[in-house]
Amino acid sequence: MVQLNNSAWTLGLPVRQLSCGSQPVLSKPWCRPRHFSTTPRHNVQYTRFSDQQSHTSWFSRDPAAKIFVIFCTGGVLYYVSHLEQVPETGRWRFMAISPKYESKLAETAYAELLAEFRGKVLPADHPITRHVRRVVTSILEANNLGSLHSSEPRRRPFVDDFWGEDPYGAARQRETDATPESGGKEWHLLVVNDPKVVNAMASFGNIVVFTGILPVCKDEQGLAAVLGHEIGHVVARHPQERYSSAKVLIFIAFLLQSAGLDWGLSRLLSTLLLELPNSRTQELEADAIGMRLIAQACYDPRSAVE
Repeated sequence: MVQLNNSAWTLGLPVRQLSCGSQPVLSKPWCRPRHFSTTPRHNVQYTRFSDQQSHTSWFSRDPAAKIFVIFCTGGVLYYVSHLEQVPETGRWRFMAISPKYESKLAETAYAELLAEFRGKVLPADHPITRHVRRVVTSILEANNLGSLHSSEPRRRPFVDDFWGEDPYGAARQRETDATPESGGKEWHLLVVNDPKVVNAMASFGNIVVFTGILPVCKDEQGLAAVLGHEIGHVVARHPQERYSSAKVLIFIAFLLQSAGLDWGLSRLLSTLLLELPNSRTQELEADAIGMRLIAQACYDPRSAVE
């Protein structure tokens, strides 16, 4: 136990001796206690572990959040990289379908149409079919959009027809990836005998005309206006646009269901963001394109108003 001389402390005299028990430790007055550490003093700062954990972000602590952000970022990049403008109107839209896959969709759609209207399709030599075919051919050829697929059997070439037909046409490779709007593919025409259906439609290079719309059209001018509108949808690639937009909605629905935030929002977004505005916009575009098409084919565009 370290003790100081009591008499020296009480008289205010300098300390002469510092004893530890009976053994002297310091006997000189100029000796002072020294620090055994050579490092400078620092202010001590206490850090709580709870404070250190509170500064970490939720992104680094939640793996599900990382996956969600990665999916959202990838989706935005994919969407932006597939934006294009409609050549006829300049409207920006999302398009994510290749011409090769588009040709497969056209073949599948044509097979489904044949199966759906089996027994109701008028033959190619029927007067109504010839009437409709004449109008469609005029519009397609005048606008360099291709030609109609011929359902009649081809005539066997003879020696006299050598210079009239291409003898090497069968050996050439056909372009299966060409699209109707590029003028490199044949269109299919189906005239369905159903007087109760007043409608006509076209998608993926397939044109369907119901006989119930012919009395409404009255003549070739009215029929050209209807067919020009429907062909305008194909020229503007509206079916492909709706197919591409459906992929976006499926992706958004997947994200909402993964986050547990669906609650019917995917269906609401489909109605408000896709069906209502796009249908109106596409119909206006088809009207504008259709009037140009029929005008190029020497039909009166004013018949579309009637």
